[in-house]
Amino acid sequence: MNYRHIYHSGNFADVFKHCILIMLAQSLLKKDNPIFFLDTHAGIGKYDLTSEVAQKTREYENGVARIYNLHNCLSTIQTYQNIIHAINAHTKALRFYPGSPLIMRQLMRTQDYMILTELHQEDVKLLKHCFHRDQQVAVHLANGYQGLKAFLPPKHGRGLILIDPPFEEKNEFEQITTGLQIALKRFPKGIYMIWYPIKDPIEIKDFYKKLKTIECKDILAIELTISKNIVNFGLTSCGLIIINVPWQFELELNPVVSWLGRILAIDPTGECKIKWLIS
Repeated sequence: MNYRHIYHSGNFADVFKHCILIMLAQSLLKKDNPIFFLDTHAGIGKYDLTSEVAQKTREYENGVARIYNLHNCLSTIQTYQNIIHAINAHTKALRFYPGSPLIMRQLMRTQDYMILTELHQEDVKLLKHCFHRDQQVAVHLANGYQGLKAFLPPKHGRGLILIDPPFEEKNEFEQITTGLQIALKRFPKGIYMIWYPIKDPIEIKDFYKKLKTIECKDILAIELTISKNIVNFGLTSCGLIIINVPWQFELELNPVVSWLGRILAIDPTGECKIKWLIS
């Protein structure tokens, strides 16, 4: 498996992930205290949907393109749309898609700050260019899991950590659980969001079982499937894990996930699930 951001920018998984990320950020923005954001696998920041790579798969057509021009959407979806429209302000149509760092940067206030780690050297160059002279953003060429140890805890005590690996390694799920154990010891009150592909139900079941051994107050799993019938289509199902879920977040989450499931589904077999692993 390889889910590096550049190959799948703007697809259904990106829309799903970024809308929930916005919701988590907004839950922290309710208070004036500074927020720290850490993205362990940051990518390049901005993606050109007209590039050769994006045009090969055109995955964005079943993702952001379905939502870009919709009207009267839920508040979270409107915020997401506004960010996408802002990054395309100088184009006549949908061309650019923001990665998680740019989405978070649009939400940040003057007191907030962000650290981005990325292991691919060429990606780091593009990421640094994207945030050139931005005093609130620091970019590091580093292993994201090592960054969990190096950059936690944040000095102000409030933070949102995104772990969004490319799944280039066979033991990625193991690395996630090991990284979380380290991170939670250093920063037990942080909000953690982890993205993962769902290809093998047995593998996911084992991942959930290992997550339940982590010392934390709660773990919420959210799964989105756009089709159960299509084979050899690529990724059709993915999930998000949220640790230290904000107060009453599930009540706000339900309508958003249901809406996304309905809009992004390819056929009637599409579905979304929300379940507590630890509560």
